[in-house]
Amino acid sequence: MKYEDPLRRIRDVDGERFFRGIDKMMESEEEKRPSFSHSWLDEQVPSDSERLLEYNVKNSTVRLYRLKDETEDLYHLVPSEYSMEEKEAYLLNMIKKHIAETYPRNADFSSTDMVKEYLLNTGRSIIESTATKESIKLGDSREEELKNIDELSSLLVKYTVGYGVLETLFKDPNVQDIYINAPSEQNPVYVELSGIPDIRERCRTNIYVSIDGVDGLLSRMRSESGEPFSEAFPVLEMDLSEFNSRATAIGPPLSPDGIALAFRRRDSEPWTLPRLISVGSLTPLAAGLLSFLVDGRSTILVAGSRGAGKTSLLGALMMEFPRSQRVLTIEDTRELPSESMQEAGYNIQSMTVSSFLDEDDLSADDALRVSLRLGESSLVLGEVRGQEARTLYEAMRAGTAGSAVMGTIHGDSPRSVYERVVHDMGISEKSFAATDIVVIAGLVRPGGTQTRKRRVTHISEYDEGEFSNLMEYSSELEPTDVLMKQSEKVGAIARSWGMRYEEAIQNIGVRAHMRKMMVEKAEEKGKHLLRPEWVSEANSVFWNLIEEHQGTGSLAGVKKDWTEWFLKRVKHV
Repeated sequence: MKYEDPLRRIRDVDGERFFRGIDKMMESEEEKRPSFSHSWLDEQVPSDSERLLEYNVKNSTVRLYRLKDETEDLYHLVPSEYSMEEKEAYLLNMIKKHIAETYPRNADFSSTDMVKEYLLNTGRSIIESTATKESIKLGDSREEELKNIDELSSLLVKYTVGYGVLETLFKDPNVQDIYINAPSEQNPVYVELSGIPDIRERCRTNIYVSIDGVDGLLSRMRSESGEPFSEAFPVLEMDLSEFNSRATAIGPPLSPDGIALAFRRRDSEPWTLPRLISVGSLTPLAAGLLSFLVDGRSTILVAGSRGAGKTSLLGALMMEFPRSQRVLTIEDTRELPSESMQEAGYNIQSMTVSSFLDEDDLSADDALRVSLRLGESSLVLGEVRGQEARTLYEAMRAGTAGSAVMGTIHGDSPRSVYERVVHDMGISEKSFAATDIVVIAGLVRPGGTQTRKRRVTHISEYDEGEFSNLMEYSSELEPTDVLMKQSEKVGAIARSWGMRYEEAIQNIGVRAHMRKMMVEKAEEKGKHLLRPEWVSEANSVFWNLIEEHQGTGSLAGVKKDWTEWFLKRVKHV
């Protein structure tokens, strides 16, 4: 029977928005929310939808559906705890209330991890004693009982000091972004997926989070970050290191309908040029060209819109430095693969600075000025956007900015990057000339479909006030006549290395061949061949072979010897 709201006739405009969320919960028997959770699930799937894929995340089931006449797919989640027996849900809710009433508020818990450990240990004890008192059977054997007690205590943590059902999304390797729009009770949670063939990136889910649930998430974020959040400070940004993610919250007056949340996951596996080739973002020739440009100590700006893969591409370019090259990184949020590179033997030092929302800590400009005094190094800026841009260009013009400079910047074309730097940041046109290369990371929609794919769309050089495309995207990234015949930057690198232009193009071709072989063997042997340690080793062998063949003019010999080494190296992998 349809729920009838006795207050329907006296609702005001603001109340209407709230009660629509209540109606949403009450009207369908297909919606489920256990008493211990502040999120509910719409279990109903449109009858005319098509199931595309099903997989498991821990003990939960994810089903992806194509919705008829819709431009987004449906991410349908069935968490195991939402299907638990009534007695277990009742028990968990009782324990949750008991913990809330007896929690030692004067205890000295200096971290969230300590609180979680306390709840796990206390939860196990209380769950077992309460189950005995309430005559709730948790298993047919002692082993089964202990297993269920552990699972229930983990759920206790998940739905008290954890992030509830969102933790299942965090643990799904296919989920890249999570969005909770205000007002949360009226809007489903949205996700963006990555890396699943034939699945649209943007999906709505069957998950709804109550206002109390959003308040609880925000409380956890404030507690863990120590950052303020109010009408005077309506933005909160923080790292969720446990889930390798970045979280952002906005509230009134910036978000007039309530609190909205966004979570963005960082890749657990660092990106390399071969890995970008494997997913179609680059062609082997483009990877060979970028490797050549990095090796030639170019100044490179990686531009693109949010979510286009700028930071991933910048991290991949960093892998093209020799392991002996000292690299300094400057970023306000740690996203570059510095730790992975150190593990692979790279000589790298990270510097973390304050975000644009926090002016109390060391700024990017301060860090840049310090880095210029730390000796000869390649500089990598997580994002170029403020006063540091002026300092950076002054250093590049004076020749004191190190052996190479790279960074990301917002812009969807080489010309828009120029406009941003020269007109918005106030850098002179003469200073901008220190920029050698602009690489555009774009989101393309093949055939005008709603499916978005991350692709490098331009590799352009800047010379004498003009941009020239070395490679540009149509159906894929293709070389231009400028690259094959008359690139100023490629020619300058060739001259500095004492080689003819034709030899430089051959050098790029050998690098392309190397990366193509790595991708092909990775399909056969495993994706670990695309990791930083393999890239650094492959490059080191290449550079050593260049030295061995120096004077012979035989890049064909380098290609042959490298191929023989690589096939032997991977033979027993």
